[in-house]
Amino acid sequence: MAKRKRKENIYLKEKEKLQRAQGFLNTKKNDKPEAATMELQNITDDYEELLDQTVLITRISDRLQKKLDQTNDQLNDKNIELQNTIDDLVKAKVGRKATTIVFIFALILFVFSEALIEPYIESYANDIYLSLAIKALIAMSIKPVEMLVENTMLKKARRKTMDKRVI
Repeated sequence: MAKRKRKENIYLKEKEKLQRAQGFLNTKKNDKPEAATMELQNITDDYEELLDQTVLITRISDRLQKKLDQTNDQLNDKNIELQNTIDDLVKAKVGRKATTIVFIFALILFVFSEALIEPYIESYANDIYLSLAIKALIAMSIKPVEMLVENTMLKKARRKTMDKRVI
């Protein structure tokens, strides 16, 4: 209520000037050319003052809007930068987990290869090249498995992030 009253008081002088001009129009004084000229001069002076104030307020408002737009743009840039940093951190964290999982997988493959495949190859084919080829095939399968695990974990992390944003 007090705020509204202050807003009304801002224009109190202008309202009084308008009432004075309207009062002049409603009286018989306006029959005299000197009085009409004097009142017209007062109205013109008042209008000039109001116009100057309006120009000043508009100029200040434009500057503030420009600063607000610049700040908003900077904030959007910082949000994008922050989101990229968060994405990089998530990728690094997921990459570490994927590497750990793949290392365990490689260790299991190595043990499986040495325990089960190696004796089979030695008993049926005494070919060291076949043994090396199988081990190379197992070693080359590690990178695609790592990529698969990492991509799966990244998708899961992104879904989790999106779910948090929705909430």
